[in-house]
Amino acid sequence: MRKQREWTYASVSIFLLVPAVLVLSGCAGAKVDPASAKLAQELPIADLHLHPRHDIPPTEIKDRMDANGVRWAGAGTIGERSVTLAHSNALGERFIAFAGQGELNRAYFDGGVGGTEDVNNAAVQSLLQTAEEDLKAGRIKGIGEIFVNNSRSHPDPGFRRKFRADAPSMRALYQLVAKYSGFLTFHMESDSDSVGQLERLLESDRKGRILLNHCGVGASAAQVRPLFEMHPNVFCELSGRYPPVLSSQAINRFPEREIFNNWRGPDAGWLQLIEGHPDRFMIGTDANSRSEYDGAIKAVREGLLPYLRPATARKVAYENAQRLFGLK
Repeated sequence: MRKQREWTYASVSIFLLVPAVLVLSGCAGAKVDPASAKLAQELPIADLHLHPRHDIPPTEIKDRMDANGVRWAGAGTIGERSVTLAHSNALGERFIAFAGQGELNRAYFDGGVGGTEDVNNAAVQSLLQTAEEDLKAGRIKGIGEIFVNNSRSHPDPGFRRKFRADAPSMRALYQLVAKYSGFLTFHMESDSDSVGQLERLLESDRKGRILLNHCGVGASAAQVRPLFEMHPNVFCELSGRYPPVLSSQAINRFPEREIFNNWRGPDAGWLQLIEGHPDRFMIGTDANSRSEYDGAIKAVREGLLPYLRPATARKVAYENAQRLFGLK
């Protein structure tokens, strides 16, 4: 189970030509907004990348959320549908329930790329059926995290894959979430072919919406900007793009992927993109432990929100998620 989640901080950037010093070159000029600095410590947060796990009871998840001022969390799955439903029952409207990662992993392990892309694959068909039932009943908000392209962002070669973002299976899932105003969430490295497929999917039905996990894994602000400008139905969550603060130190495992950190604030290019598209960004943690969870929220409150305009800080912290996912 843990293997499925280690990719977040074990990812190798796909943009190896961008040295860390360039990624962080704009951070020194970032300035704290005094009003936002005060807000940052008290704003509720929506965490759009939390995986319910069979080995962590919902009461522990609730305790972590409460301790960090996280009002809502979820938008990720790992395995059994029963685990997701148990968290929904325990956390109620605070849990952002999703479905599908287990079924799609099964399709891949049983049938490879071809099996994952095949809309008639038994696991895909099972997902389409149960997800429609759950979407219609309001039990889930979408499907994901879908590993469309993690070919260089997982430490286990056996878990890496790359399939078409607009494959027949993805089109069927996309049409399903569009029907019920839901979301697909994509873990997708920004190879040019993957981006092109994503764009075709987004264009096929503007009622469908896609949340990019890790804001494109290792994508630069310059690569994300045209997606936002051309496609109003694509959004980002920021997990894996900042180091959590652990034991008063930030663990900077992959600086080339970094958007912000708690000692320098956000990169200038990303700060400009967030302020230019304040309705597209949300918080995510994807933490593996309680200390990582605490450290991730601390990093967000110290390294990102204080540098945003107050209105933007509110949107990124929770208002965008509240609006897009119908959170109460």
